Amino acid sequence: MPTPPRNPPTWLWLLPAPVIIAAQLITKAAGGDAYRTWFRGETGIVENLTVVFLLVALVAALAAYRQRKRVAARRFGPFMLVMALGCFFFAGEEASWGQHWFGFDTPAAIAERNDQGEFNLHNDEVLEAVLDQLPRNLLTLAALVGGVIMAAGRRLRHREGFDFASPSSSGWIWPTIACLPAAFFAITVSLPEKVYARAGLDYPTWLDISPGETKEFCLGLFLMVYLLTILRSVRAAGVETGTGDAGAAG
Repeated sequence: MPTPPRNPPTWLWLLPAPVIIAAQLITKAAGGDAYRTWFRGETGIVENLTVVFLLVALVAALAAYRQRKRVAARRFGPFMLVMALGCFFFAGEEASWGQHWFGFDTPAAIAERNDQGEFNLHNDEVLEAVLDQLPRNLLTLAALVGGVIMAAGRRLRHREGFDFASPSSSGWIWPTIACLPAAFFAITVSLPEKVYARAGLDYPTWLDISPGETKEFCLGLFLMVYLLTILRSVRAAGVETGTGDAGAAG
């Protein structure tokens, strides 16, 4: 029997994306000083919360991996390891591997190839297409297909439950409705800038809230909510079947 999804608390998946966007728009429209102080740049709220989301997602993926014995689908364990590795890399690159916090200098060999002079790989002039654009596009596609289309469709058809006893990955892989807000804003936050550019119009200053960074914030939130939901649900399934933690760590 499918396990009902155990989504994180409503405030955690519903509020962060619209609140962070609204806060940036309001502070930008009010003059911009508060926006530049609190939100913009590598030490701003947006960037740092993105890293926090990804670190929580990393822990959730590793914790879910420990529950793999409760899941019949053999791909569950490897999938969680891949997700953990992706979150680790995303978080590390987002924080330039601690450079934004500890202020160490970028080695000359890396700085001369990095378009922002930072200690990371995704801004490398050669690796950017593979380590920045490709992962971003794949995550955006996952947000659209899984976080919006499938999440809404499964909710409307009352098929949101997790079937961890199924040998098929479809029993657990699809996001729930809790992922929809973050996924929706990840897809749409950069659209106004693209529309203005396509129309050849100047982009309004009050709308310029660094959509790239805000999109990464929403993608990090999407990953965190997605992995927390799976973790909470697989643990709940173990409690319901009486397997507990004893058989989960093997």
